[in-house]
Amino acid sequence: MKCLTQALDVHPLVATCLINRGLTTPEQAAAFLAPDLTHVPDPRPMRNLTEALHIIGRAVERRERIRIVGDYDCDGTTGLVTLRSVLQQLGVQTDDFVSYYVPDREQEGYGLNPGIIEQAAADGIQVLVSVDIGITAHREWAMARAHGIVGVCIDHHTALGSQVPADAVVVCPKQVGDAYPEKDLAACGLAWQMARALLGERPNGKAFLRSLTKLVAIGTYADLVPLSSPANRAIVAEGLRGLNSGSKNPGLSALIEVAGLKERPIGAGDLGFRLGPRINAAGRIEGTTVGVIQLFDSLTVDEARQRAQQIDAWNTERQTIQRQLVEQLEARIASQPQDDPVYVLAGNHTDGWHQGVVGIAASKVVETHHHPALVCSIRDGIAHGSGRSIPQFNLIEALQAIGQDGLFLRYGGHPAAAGFCLPVERLPELQQRINAYARQVLPPDALTRVYVADGELPLGELTLPLVESLAKLEPHGIGNPHPRLILRGQILEQRILKDQHLKLILGDGPHRAEVLWWQRREYAEQLPRQAKVEVLGRPDINVWQGRASVQFIATDIRLAT
Repeated sequence: MKCLTQALDVHPLVATCLINRGLTTPEQAAAFLAPDLTHVPDPRPMRNLTEALHIIGRAVERRERIRIVGDYDCDGTTGLVTLRSVLQQLGVQTDDFVSYYVPDREQEGYGLNPGIIEQAAADGIQVLVSVDIGITAHREWAMARAHGIVGVCIDHHTALGSQVPADAVVVCPKQVGDAYPEKDLAACGLAWQMARALLGERPNGKAFLRSLTKLVAIGTYADLVPLSSPANRAIVAEGLRGLNSGSKNPGLSALIEVAGLKERPIGAGDLGFRLGPRINAAGRIEGTTVGVIQLFDSLTVDEARQRAQQIDAWNTERQTIQRQLVEQLEARIASQPQDDPVYVLAGNHTDGWHQGVVGIAASKVVETHHHPALVCSIRDGIAHGSGRSIPQFNLIEALQAIGQDGLFLRYGGHPAAAGFCLPVERLPELQQRINAYARQVLPPDALTRVYVADGELPLGELTLPLVESLAKLEPHGIGNPHPRLILRGQILEQRILKDQHLKLILGDGPHRAEVLWWQRREYAEQLPRQAKVEVLGRPDINVWQGRASVQFIATDIRLAT
């Protein structure tokens, strides 16, 4: 630690956090603290990238009809917009030669489907490019080839059975045989890499790529890919710099405005909790993110504001539906005690179990109970499910293991998040199978939440300079969490804020500290004045009426022994 502290001239707590994240040499740590696009490896060694570039480049030269198909989430949408934007930069008239399509979540479900291929053939499409979907669509890509359509699949998911479709050119660093070092790029990050390779050394190409990182940063953060990855970290950091410098795109500017970010600096958390959710809300509530793409296509400020306000309204609706569904889930869990390691919960779409919100509701269950959770919306005899998991339980491996004999109609996803659907009568079988599998693979203490602190912080050292030093570790996210520190003191004051948040003033004699514990007013009686406590959390800066002060955001609190 002393070596890093001296070599980098950083606070000892910063050095400790770096070591805890596996950065033990001054060279590694220096690169981590100064993320830059030069840290994103050259995309050209990626398997099949040269062939994909040839297909798209040839289509541009010949003015062939290209259609880009993206997922209905933030990652797929920002990836789609990134590819359209680079084709426009290359001089392609997108209205005439490049079209796009986003499947409807409720009517079509996730991924490519035969209807998309048939429509592309009817429209005379010659090149079909998928973003964030397609790596499991063997049948659909075979249909495309039979229609004479050339397919390019840009995806970051793991191919089921390790076999990618033979009838499309697949660009995915996770496929077998790909030695590309950055395995954790989001789909929008792969689309950005495709744009980088297409632009080559063209004039203004680097400036254009930097401008694209504004959107790609949002998609990257929202898709929960690791920010310990140098490439993801560099893209998000550059995107944040661009967002804070302002955007020339009326749609993005309007989105920033409705998210309440126009008058203050935009941080990494805002990508995941303000901008990303609004983009995702369109896919969750409307079923598709076409409205978001139209927002980014807006030509005037008034047009952009109108579309941004509609997206904001969808997000408000999503929040209401989500809150009501989480209440139902908690009531179900309380009334039917769960002995299983994996919670499998299902309800009718008409009873508020909205297909577009079950995933985020599952996240809340995992956050509260620290159990993997599968939440299903039942509609027309089909259970449309979304799962979220804990670090010790690889969800996509679990679904692969229990679905070998056709339990699911379809499924896919990541270790921490996955989607699936199956006939409703097979829900009991799903519950039995996944819990039998979980009991075999989960360690005995996996369902006990454990927090690991980066270090201790005396009350007297909770200062603005310290918070500014720790800010060098940003951007925070998956793989690079906020520093977790322990603060000790005696409760001198206690207040309830907005009838839901707990605020404490701690003291240790000459020093005081303000502690906020969001959504935890129910613990007020257990934390009376004069009690000595240990608080796990992170320091933060609160700006009120132009004045900055330090506060401590609690993750957990316990009485000192």
